Amino acid sequence: MIDIADPNIFRHIREGDEAAFSRLFDGYYSSLCFFAHRYLGDMDLSRSLVQQVFVDLWVKREKTKIIYTVKSYLYQTVKNRCIDFLRKEKRTADIPESAEIQNQVPFRDLVEEAELNDRINQSINQLPEKCREIFLLCRFEGLKYAEIAQKLNISVKTVEMQMGIALKKMRENLSDYQMVNLLIFVFSKKK
Repeated sequence: MIDIADPNIFRHIREGDEAAFSRLFDGYYSSLCFFAHRYLGDMDLSRSLVQQVFVDLWVKREKTKIIYTVKSYLYQTVKNRCIDFLRKEKRTADIPESAEIQNQVPFRDLVEEAELNDRINQSINQLPEKCREIFLLCRFEGLKYAEIAQKLNISVKTVEMQMGIALKKMRENLSDYQMVNLLIFVFSKKK
């Protein structure tokens, strides 16, 4: 079985190895969608664009030359496609924002942020259903514990307990990432 970090993965893909391509897709799709979303501001459009990048990669696999790593190739290709899309659509309101992001935040940081967003979403999806619902209401909808308790017809103590469980599990799942990055992510969503 070929790992997506294997430097020879593209050689396998070039030879028509569908399983290697599928592993590459599964390994990078989500984080590339978050990355594209930073430029486009539309998750559906981002998903479509990333899917097209993978379709093009498969169709043109025999002609595609990857100089560095497949990861850097994918992120750079998605970045270029986002910029091309914005230029073609002549979205003057969006172009300055994406240019601002590009100038203020180094490319590597955007890639790391996209990967962290993907890991956080995976971690949230692994939470038990009720725990996940409470966490999302608190962190992404900005509801207070009392509001969540009232909305779900449960006690405030239950909300507190479920939030404690959610945060503990997320810390465990994301222990290899800096806690600062997690806090930045969670609180940046409250804008």
